Amino acid sequence: MTPKLPPVILLVDDDPLIRDLGQELLEHLGYRVETAGDGSEALAKYRRLGRADLVVLDYCLPGQNGREVLKEFRILDKRARVLVASGFLSSLDMAGLKAEGALGLINKPYRLTDLQHRIKAVLAGRSGF
Repeated sequence: MTPKLPPVILLVDDDPLIRDLGQELLEHLGYRVETAGDGSEALAKYRRLGRADLVVLDYCLPGQNGREVLKEFRILDKRARVLVASGFLSSLDMAGLKAEGALGLINKPYRLTDLQHRIKAVLAGRSGF
């Protein structure tokens, strides 16, 4: 019997400290983690991987905001599961993200229990909002 591989999470954040901390937290939770520092790197890595089980996407990225990158992920793979990370979003921003196909929101800075809860919800097909 082949052992089940852990889910792959692509963590996208332009802040190297947050990327490193997020990767450490996610690996501690048992996930395989890939990282990217901006939207174009994230899309390229997603293509190279073939897909990821979940993308944790920072809303504030250089060049493109999270909503723009989310649109590109949905064009690349309509089944892409994206959890948006942000310190603050207006209700208008949140409605736009939902309309573009985001499956949840995680507040920054990450809290381990909240991160774990949101990821499990999205991976199980439930809302992460």
